Amino acid sequence: MSSMTRISLEPYFLHQDQVQSLLGDQRTESARARAARRSDPEAALPYVLATELAEALSSLGVRELARCVLEQDLRTGQVVGAELAFAFQRNRDQDAPGFKPVGFTAVLDAGKPVHVTGTFNSARTASSSATGSLTGHRQAYLIGTVTDLSAAKVELRPVFIGVRSFVDDHLAAEGSAPGARVYPGDIGQFSGIDFASPLTEAEREAVLHVPENAVKHAFAKLIGEPYVPKDWGGERSDLYTSRVFSRGRQMSAAWLFKGPSYPRAMDVRALGKNGDQIDRLFTEPAELLVLQHCHQIKTGVVGMMDAYAHDARRPRSYMIIDGADTGRILKSLGLLPAVPARLTLFE
Repeated sequence: MSSMTRISLEPYFLHQDQVQSLLGDQRTESARARAARRSDPEAALPYVLATELAEALSSLGVRELARCVLEQDLRTGQVVGAELAFAFQRNRDQDAPGFKPVGFTAVLDAGKPVHVTGTFNSARTASSSATGSLTGHRQAYLIGTVTDLSAAKVELRPVFIGVRSFVDDHLAAEGSAPGARVYPGDIGQFSGIDFASPLTEAEREAVLHVPENAVKHAFAKLIGEPYVPKDWGGERSDLYTSRVFSRGRQMSAAWLFKGPSYPRAMDVRALGKNGDQIDRLFTEPAELLVLQHCHQIKTGVVGMMDAYAHDARRPRSYMIIDGADTGRILKSLGLLPAVPARLTLFE
C-alpha cells in the first residue's frame, strides 16, 4: 500500500484505561485535549482514543494474531490484533453493578483450528448504540492481551473491539479508496477477460494439466514482464514485477504459483511447514502479494493472506487467483489444453 494509506478504527467497545496505558502519557494527553474541544467531551473520548490508537498501531508493534500463531511466536501478555468472525454472547447470569459481561468465540484456521475466546464488560461500550453491534455473529477487529494460551486455544482480554479500515486519503478524495484485497478484474492487463463467465467441468480439469512453469510464463507474458526467474529452493516468490496496473496505478507485485503438484483444494498446510510460504511471500518488497493455485483455495488460506496484508507495521494488498480464474486467464490466451471427451460427460 502507498505511504498515504492509514488505518482507521471505529470503536464498538473500548477500555479507556487500558488504551490509555497502551498509548502512554503523551498520546493520551493529546487525545484528551482533542476530546475536550468537542461539544460532549465524555462521549467523544472513546472515538478520539480510537483515532489515536489507529495512528499508534504500527509503532506499538501490535501484530496480527494469525501471523503470530502461524509463526509460533505468541506469548502470554502480548498485545495482538485479530480480524475474525466472532460469536458474541451476553452472559446476564454473571451481571454485577457496572459489570455486564459478554463472552466471545471465534475460530482461526492456521492449518489446524485455534479457538479464540474471552470476555469483556459491555458497560464499557463506546456508545449505547454500539451495544447492538456486539451481539450474535459479526466480523470485527479486536485488539487484546493474551491471557491464556495453548496449542488449540488463545484467550484474549480486549482493549478494543470495532471496525478497522484502511483509508488512502489520496484515492479517497477521488472516491475510490481501495481495500486490502485486489481482485483479478481490477488488474489492467486482465481487462479483456470475462471473470464472470462459467468454466465447464472439462475446462477446470484442463487447468490441472498445465505445468506450473507454463502458468508462470503465461502470466508474465500477459503482464508484460520479460524477466522470469528459474525456480530454486530459496526463493521468496516465483515472480516479481513492477509492471502490474491495478485500478489505474502501476504497482509492484510478488507472485506465488501452486501448480498440478498439489491438484486439490489448497489449505494452509499446502503452503509449507506452518504456512511459511505465505510468510516468505510477505517478506518481498512488493505492494501487491499474489497467490495462484490450479484448484480451489480454502477460506483459511484467504484469511491468512488477509491477516498478513493487514499487518499494521506494513499493510499491503493481496490477490487470490484460484483454479477457475486461472482457467479463464489461460483460456483467453488459448493455453488450455484439449481434454479427453469423456470428461465432458460430467458437465
